Amino acid sequence: MARINSPVGEGQRNLYGDVRTIQTLLNKNSVITRPGNLLAEDGKIGPNTIARIRLFQEKVVRMRNPDGVIDPNGVTMRNLTLHANFHTTVNRTTRVPGITQEQFVQAAATLGCEVAAIKAVVYTESPRGAFDEKGRPSILYERHYFHKLTGGKYDSNPVLSNPTAGGYGKYSAQYGKLEEAMKLDKNAALRSASWGAFQIMGNNFKEAGFSSVDDFVKAMGTLQGQLDAFVRFIANNAHRKNALINKNWASFAYNYNGPAYRKNNYDNKLAHNYQKALSE
Repeated sequence: MARINSPVGEGQRNLYGDVRTIQTLLNKNSVITRPGNLLAEDGKIGPNTIARIRLFQEKVVRMRNPDGVIDPNGVTMRNLTLHANFHTTVNRTTRVPGITQEQFVQAAATLGCEVAAIKAVVYTESPRGAFDEKGRPSILYERHYFHKLTGGKYDSNPVLSNPTAGGYGKYSAQYGKLEEAMKLDKNAALRSASWGAFQIMGNNFKEAGFSSVDDFVKAMGTLQGQLDAFVRFIANNAHRKNALINKNWASFAYNYNGPAYRKNNYDNKLAHNYQKALSE
């Protein structure tokens, strides 16, 4: 994960390597950067770089008074690192945004299941799409995971840490909660959200084939990364794999979504979306 050693911005030391790191991260952010307006990654601070820092602070960090300064451990740096991993171009030409039929076919061949079965998971897990309007992976923050992973020591903030599942709030509120939780315990926070088209929990990063949750989150920045993680997550668990192959939706729901799957009718949603995928 990218780091800087000293503050960057107006009136700061602005070491060459630090400035260049910030310029690269700013260029990767799809909210404030478009083809044709990339910053020169020359390691030199100047009005364009400072203006882009302020724009990022305004549009993404939501600072009321952007100061144009990035501290190594500050909120702007955390957001830059997090959001830069999610810079992607989303292809919206298929029913599942960005995932091509060829990708589905390859994944199904690897798992030995039907294409429609994989599509059913996507339709059920991410009806809004694999990415949000800012180009970040769709997430759902799970406060009860954060409670469990941190031993309940942050339960004084029940929105972020709570022994009871729920309290999800609006779709647009998920990243705000994640970022607040990251200030308390970054590793636990990233593990406490489900990510991307398949909504795999960060806590399952090992089963999805990653050595760290940071590597898992970075992979969530591309559709292929999300699909590859799903394939490994299924392949590494015989119960999930067999249930998907046999279209045993109750068993799949239990092993993929947990024992509370009946509360939200998850198995029936999968069955319905499988039939929908077959008809396409």
